[in-house]
Parts: sequence; structure tokens; C-alpha cells
Amino acid sequence: MRIDMLLAEDLRFSYSGCDEILKGVSLGVERGRRLAVVGENGSGKTTLARLMCGLLEPTAGSVAVDELDTRRQDSIFEVRRRVGLVFQDPDDQIVETTVEREIAFGPRNLGLSLGEIDRRVTDTLAMFGIESLRKRACHLLSAGEKQILTVASVFAMQPAYIVLDESTSLLDAGSRREAIRAVERLLDATGAGLVFISMRLEDVWTCHEVVFLRNGLVDFRGTKDGLLRHLKRHAFPMSGAGLLAGKLDDAVPGFLPALAECDSLSGDSLASVLVRLAGSGGAGALGAGGPAPCR
Repeated sequence: MRIDMLLAEDLRFSYSGCDEILKGVSLGVERGRRLAVVGENGSGKTTLARLMCGLLEPTAGSVAVDELDTRRQDSIFEVRRRVGLVFQDPDDQIVETTVEREIAFGPRNLGLSLGEIDRRVTDTLAMFGIESLRKRACHLLSAGEKQILTVASVFAMQPAYIVLDESTSLLDAGSRREAIRAVERLLDATGAGLVFISMRLEDVWTCHEVVFLRNGLVDFRGTKDGLLRHLKRHAFPMSGAGLLAGKLDDAVPGFLPALAECDSLSGDSLASVLVRLAGSGGAGALGAGGPAPCR
């Protein structure tokens, strides 16, 4: 029976003359599912991203894309067509002179017709809300605009799986929310699988499952609320909404499982969960109408 998923099994990797960075990592994501990968600096997240799209070959173990082995030269083109990688630094990825040419670059290399390429460029610009940048020179974009462009360019290729390697790190809070909403709309439209590598708990909250890497190993795999409890148990530093959520879990029974049902981690979602758990009395205490719903 055919298995359609992006799958790493007992994955090991070391750069020449260096200690192992990944020491037996196994994980996978099916089409239509979203997997978050988090971890401290040096835990192997970026190396994992490059292995999953065939840019690197594992020292041991394997990566398969819909059963295509990334180590086989006769399947590497198809692997890279099916898996789109968005780098952390957009300057490592942008190759064209203008925004529209950059978005067209991938579809053009897939051999699509000029009409289809133009349609994808137009649709992608609209989806990410960057129509006004269509003719803009790439080198004149801000860091945040460049990062949105690299995400948009990968989506224009309509891959079966997308790997985002810290791809919201240069965006302010508003731009990050807009980019994530665009990603979610495109995932819903295409049914692609997502591997979202990030240090931000806010990004994790958009995914179905979470893997926490530590020292090249899978230290945790499970739900979003389970990750927060894991981080608390091991005294990993947290800030912002994640820190507050952890403290509320200590004070309010059932808080984290309820929060895990939300698709965002924000002040509004924390307040909304409190209202739902407290009932109408809690809503009244927080003010008329209550906070915005989980979203």
C-alpha cells in the first residue's frame, strides 16, 4: 500500500569532521497535516529542513517523500518538486530582479505555460496581499517584505509539502499574522503538508502536532498543550503568551487542553478560554461582550 507522506526514519547527520547534529530523528507529516518542529539553537532544526527537501543526504537513516528516497539521484528532481523549502534568510533564496519575476521563477522551471505562470503570479500576489509590490525590485524590499516574498514564491510552485525554516523570524507581529493566515488559506486550498520550524510558540499553535528537538534527538512529540507542560517541567525559558498560558494552567484546571483547541496563541485566545471555562460569570467579569473568540 502506497504511503503518501514526508517521512524521516532514524535520521542521522554529521558535517565532515564534526560531531553528529542529528542522532536518530524519526518524524513524518501527511498531506493536509501541519507539524511544528521547535528547539533551541544548535538542536539541528535547519539541518533537518535541508535533509527533508534533499539538499543534504543523511549520514544514516532515510528521508522519503511519497516513498521517493531523497538519496536516489533518479528521484531527486521529483523530490524537490514536491517539497518546497523556505529559508530563514530570504537573501539566500531570492534569485530574480523583481517581485513578479521571483514568484514566476519556480513555475517557469516546472515548464508551465506562460498563461499558467501569469495566473499563479497574480493569484499568489493577491493571496499574500502584495499586489502593490509586483514591479518592485527585490533589492529595494524591506527584510519583512523579502521574507513574505520567499514564502509566496514557494507556494506559487504548489508543492505537496512545504518546509518553513524560521520563515516568520523577520516579520513584525502584524505581518506575521497576515503571512500565517495566507499560509493557512493556501494549505486549505491545496491540501499540502506543512513542516513549520520555528522558535515561536505562536507559530506552533497553527499546527496539529509538535516535535521538540534537543541535542539532535526528539525530546518530545505530541500536542501543543503537552509541549507547554514539557517546557515547564524542564524549566525551559518562555515569554509572552506562552509564559502566561503556563501560569494560567497552574491556576485554572483544564486551561491548556482548552487552549489547544484554539488555532492561535494570543491575549485574545487566552481570555476567550478563561471566559469559556468560567461560564457567563467569567464573561461578565471581563467586560460586556467578552473578548474576541479563539482564532
